[in-house]
Parts: sequence; structure tokens; C-alpha cells
Amino acid sequence: MIHKKKKELRKRIQELRDSINPERRKELSLRITERLWSLPEVTAARTLLFFISFRSEVDTLPMIRRALEEGKRVCVPCTEPETRGMVASLIEDLERDLELGNYDIFEPRRECLRPVPPEEIDVILVPGVAFDLRGGRLGYGGGYYDRFLERCRKDCALIAPAFEVQLVDRVPCADHDVHVHKIVTEDRVIECGRCGVRAIPADEEGQRELQEVQD
Repeated sequence: MIHKKKKELRKRIQELRDSINPERRKELSLRITERLWSLPEVTAARTLLFFISFRSEVDTLPMIRRALEEGKRVCVPCTEPETRGMVASLIEDLERDLELGNYDIFEPRRECLRPVPPEEIDVILVPGVAFDLRGGRLGYGGGYYDRFLERCRKDCALIAPAFEVQLVDRVPCADHDVHVHKIVTEDRVIECGRCGVRAIPADEEGQRELQEVQD
């Protein structure tokens, strides 16, 4: 039931996101970058993990360049499809350190791989297809971030840059699905709370409700 709902929602929101004009998408991404830098978690962070945007996602390259210019430790993901694992790799030069990798997403070149322990990361920019106002997140189905975030510090800030069209009333969630703390769109910063959120087991009709649980 949840798998079917996720698939349908993923298709619908990706089509909406794809419909944004590329020039408009660039403009909105820059607005999101400015809002992101208004967050105290970001300005105070020493080490950040950014995803490398692809297709019609919010453009993260301006964010990465700004963080590098400010002397922050900037990491990007390197995926391992065989194990469905992911490592955070430190980058020093956005152009020289990356190459087209798995899933046609830019990743660190093998000779530029500089792994950073998950517990050293202060802020993680979390990708996703859709989000709800409680921090529910619909990813791409690989589970890479869900597994990686299990190894991060409890106080690591999880922030999702997203367009307004990616927001929905409720994301169908399973027990293992990650919830973000904040969502940054072109129009606002949404505080999803620092309390943990989990999915209650499905009832007889296969529906799931969300319940907040304190850290």
C-alpha cells in the first residue's frame, strides 16, 4: 500500500518539478540559497554535506560554491550501489574533484575521495521528491540517506531545499523513513521541529498516521 502511494506521488511531483522553466528554476534556486544562509545552523556549521543536484532539483551548486568560499568543510555523497551505502567525501575544488558517477549524478573522482566520518557533519542538505510540513520526506527509493543518517550525530541538522511545488499535505511514511528538521523553499523556511517523528504501524486498512516522539 505505502509502496504504491509513494510511486504515484513520486511521479506526480516530479512532473510538477520538471514543468518549472529552467530559467525560473535557476532564479528560485538562488532565492533558496539566500534563505538557507539565513539559518544559524548553516552559518555556524563547520562541516556540511551537500547533495549534487541533477535534473530539475533545486540547484545546489551555488550553495556549494558559497560554502567553499567561506572556508567551510564541504562534503558531497559518493554512492556504493553494490551495498546501497554512501560515504561523505570532502571536496576542495568543485570542478576538478568531481566526475559523472552513479545514476548520472556528479560524484568525487576516486583519486579525490576524502571520506569524512558521519559524526563530524554538522548540517546535511537532504534531497527528496516531496515533503510535508511535519518533515516527512519522499526520496527516490534507494534508501541511501536513510542508512547514512543512522550513523550521524543526533544533533546534526537535516535541512531540505525544495520548491513550493514539492510540498504536499502528507508524505506516506514507513518506519525507516527519515524526517527533516527544516524545509527551505523560495518563499519560506518551514520549522518541522527537532523532535523525532516515526510512523505508527499500519491499521487494518493499511493506513499510517504520524506521531511525534520526543528525543
